[in-house]
Amino acid sequence: MRNLIARLFRGRIASRDFSNRLTQMDYGRATSESIQDSVSNFKAEPYSEKTPYKQWIESEGIPIHSGYHMADVRTLSLGNWERLGTEGAHVVLEGAEGTDASYIFQMPVGGKTKPQRYLFEEVIYVLEGEGETTVWHDRGNKYSFRWNKGALFSPPLNVWREHANRGQVPARLISVTDLPIVMDLFHNARFIFNNDFVFTDRYNGQKDFFECGPHKIRKGGSAPGVTGAAKTRDSYECSLIPDARTLTLFDAPARGRKNRNAEIQLADNTLQCHVSEFPVGTYKRAHRHGPGSHVLVIGGRGYTLLWKDTPRFSDSRIQMRVDWSDGSMFVPPDHWFHQHFNSGADPARYMASTWIGGKYFAEGLGGGGRTHRLGTVSVHHGGNMIDYPDEDPAIRALYQEELKKFGIEIEMG
Repeated sequence: MRNLIARLFRGRIASRDFSNRLTQMDYGRATSESIQDSVSNFKAEPYSEKTPYKQWIESEGIPIHSGYHMADVRTLSLGNWERLGTEGAHVVLEGAEGTDASYIFQMPVGGKTKPQRYLFEEVIYVLEGEGETTVWHDRGNKYSFRWNKGALFSPPLNVWREHANRGQVPARLISVTDLPIVMDLFHNARFIFNNDFVFTDRYNGQKDFFECGPHKIRKGGSAPGVTGAAKTRDSYECSLIPDARTLTLFDAPARGRKNRNAEIQLADNTLQCHVSEFPVGTYKRAHRHGPGSHVLVIGGRGYTLLWKDTPRFSDSRIQMRVDWSDGSMFVPPDHWFHQHFNSGADPARYMASTWIGGKYFAEGLGGGGRTHRLGTVSVHHGGNMIDYPDEDPAIRALYQEELKKFGIEIEMG
């Protein structure tokens, strides 16, 4: 197939002949159309103020949502996405700063996406609906798995993937990807979207690849953000979490009072994900790190304070507050302190996806994983965390006032 695609790229074979040849090779019409749709005339403009990634997403002709946060990604407007064969939108948040980004796609009842493959990693969360995803290297090793609202999964790097809606309502999913880094580095869409290299070291048709259970919990490790002694740091190492909203979490007191957390290493990626939950009447310790952590709220209500330059919130020249609930998403900017507060009547739970590396440590771009690993070390000891006794008294006072509005007692001890 490599030579055939190369001939298409160079204009040495007609689209009709290309489709016929692929059909003879038993790839089918859908795969042929998908390849050809991805073969565009996109060429990044050099010496531009816009990165190749931003030029690329503008060329796709779908809505691009930007800002510091999104109040509810489930209600963002979408447009017809020719490449994917369904509706979609790009979401580019300021705090990512070119490290990663996200996109949303929605399939109608009975709908499905065109087959796709690409040289960037992604972490997909199901916002609404239920369906099925099929992955394959070639038609002889197709594998399908089902998903429902709340599922979290990652197709392996550069496998073909096709998503289908198997439910009775539209299925909306959101994906966090490291495409900005990849596109800015190679600035060649054909290389990224039509590369036939097979990463058998990541996925080679293993039957249990998309299973999740106790046998997928890795004992020990040093993924960024996990607290406790190194020998007791547990994490999930799998490619499908059936429901991140009910996933069993582990005690992580270094991040906050009664905080629970689970690091998730999906599909042998460098992209890393974790799910965190903290109870009613509590808030987490403030910390800071490099850019790119997409925080998606999947339960509860609360707010996050963000500030920069100084550990003392009141002294900061720049302060920001993000009120959030289920479906909200934001990215703390590079080295901004941020602190999460539960102001609701239920435990608050979020998932955070970032390019920094958990299973595979990535250090570049704003400190990457290194700054995240310092997120549980006090600023007094060279780290990036502000312990409760060291925080600005205005932090606690503001939180108490917020809880009074809802008749909730503080539980900070």
